[in-house]
Amino acid sequence: MTEIPEALLRHLYAYDRTLPLLPTSEPEPAIDLATRTPRTDIRRERVTFGSTHDERVLATIVAPSGAGPWPAVIVQHGSTPLGRHGNVTATPSTPDPVGPRWAASGLMVVAVDAYGFGSRERPDNRGRLTPTRPDLMFRTRDQRMQAIQDLMRTVDYLLTRDDVRHEAIGYHGVSMGCRIGVPFIALDQRVRAASLFVGGSGDYSRFQVAGTPFEDLRDDEAMVNALTDPLTFAPLTGHVTKFVVNGERDEVVRGREPAERLHAALADPKEIHWFDGGHGEFGPGLVEDARQFLVRRLG
Repeated sequence: MTEIPEALLRHLYAYDRTLPLLPTSEPEPAIDLATRTPRTDIRRERVTFGSTHDERVLATIVAPSGAGPWPAVIVQHGSTPLGRHGNVTATPSTPDPVGPRWAASGLMVVAVDAYGFGSRERPDNRGRLTPTRPDLMFRTRDQRMQAIQDLMRTVDYLLTRDDVRHEAIGYHGVSMGCRIGVPFIALDQRVRAASLFVGGSGDYSRFQVAGTPFEDLRDDEAMVNALTDPLTFAPLTGHVTKFVVNGERDEVVRGREPAERLHAALADPKEIHWFDGGHGEFGPGLVEDARQFLVRRLG
């Protein structure tokens, strides 16, 4: 992989901390799906706030019903058109998603729509990795970098709230949420603990240029990968304790090797956990283990 100096990495992902947040907040109903009645143990709100490049982050907060302050966990979805709603909105197929479940246990969950996903999806395939479309590599590069800056701005926003314990901010990312989560926790010293599910470093997340009309972009493709791949940032994560989960038969990450490569590069402290299954088959037990890990580390 192309070597990128740490100072250059930090410079490229830096932003003006004085950018106004101009936040908005709107309460949303928290409904028990089984009884279709309002829940009194948790509360929901839809928030927005300013980010870099004139973007606005959209997030759903699910928190305990009391005044707090609470430890806060930023939750980042994978590459799905559902965006943040897969983590916070109960459906017949997912009656107990992470957001309400973790909020009922005493955590504030902040589920973010990544740039190009969920309510921020655009009609131009922005952010979608399409290996056979190398002409989209710069768009994907920008999506990844924007998403990481959006997570940093989410921390900026949380630090303005009285109901958040400012010294107790964590992160939970699945799949794409791991891909952008490793750079985020590497570059943002304000995150204390992270759980990272079904990520890795490998060709599965790169563009195929050999033998295509875009072969002249080979060097650019290598640079795009180096600037955004979690492997580049993994050695910079020593300040945050990590709970890392991967599947033995993950057809998306393409087996153990890409995951093991990332595991080896992640700085200590870290806990590595394997399950016998594919990309989305980690089950509720490991998610509960991750919650307990975050609760212990955030205090």
